[in-house]
Amino acid sequence: MKKTSLSHLTNIEVLSAAQSGSVLLLPIGTVESNGPHQLLGCDFIIAEKLALAVAARTNALVMPTLHYGLSEMHDSLPGTFTLSEPIFSQLVETVVREAVRNGFTKIVMFNCHRQNIQPLEIIGRKMRREALADLALLDPLEITRDVAGEAFKGDGKWATGHGGEPLMSLIAHLQGDDIRLDARFPPGLNSVAGLQPLGSSKFAFKASKVGLFPLSKEVNASGAWADVTNSSAERGQVAFDKLCDYVVEFVEMFGTTDILSNADQVARPSVRAG
Repeated sequence: MKKTSLSHLTNIEVLSAAQSGSVLLLPIGTVESNGPHQLLGCDFIIAEKLALAVAARTNALVMPTLHYGLSEMHDSLPGTFTLSEPIFSQLVETVVREAVRNGFTKIVMFNCHRQNIQPLEIIGRKMRREALADLALLDPLEITRDVAGEAFKGDGKWATGHGGEPLMSLIAHLQGDDIRLDARFPPGLNSVAGLQPLGSSKFAFKASKVGLFPLSKEVNASGAWADVTNSSAERGQVAFDKLCDYVVEFVEMFGTTDILSNADQVARPSVRAG
């Protein structure tokens, strides 16, 4: 039977996988309050289950999930565990460098959490600058909106808010026994200083917009602000299938394409038997 998890390989098997050019898939998430209906670990659950599904159809291997991320906006609510930015960045970069040391030079990061993005991009460029590895960053929620938009057609303006779609339907499909669709709450965001919210940290002011930084409970006491009325496991399954097809195609392309140009490339670490 094909092994899809890096942690299930022996040391000889991991040596062979590195030498054959296997792509590593790194699920990254967070543990945070997402409202009374949604799971604390919804971000990493989707990333992990997607990675496993993609690995089963490609030559890729799934690295152990990095469960904790940057969730300081939600730390005033129960269930949130946040790392500081330096610790998060150091953790991810160290894991990536260890993958390189073991001979892997193709790593795809799966991340559903917006606050994690900038540090991951910086790490990706650092690896590019040092010509150590090709890194890619995929947002499963963004991809789902693009490739499975028909499944969510007709949703209201607040459906994509924190804790909402397409995340809600994906989780309903992947982990449906644990969610609480019955625990719905009024969606939407509160104004701050009389300013109309355009998002959780963007507010309208006269002819443009400004950034303000309220805590999540200040913009919605539930810690989430999505309309999940139309969420369902059925639409989640349709979306997840399309998401998997897209990511499989990307991983296969990524694994056979040299993203680093020859002009920039320096000698990469090699893996030798014995």
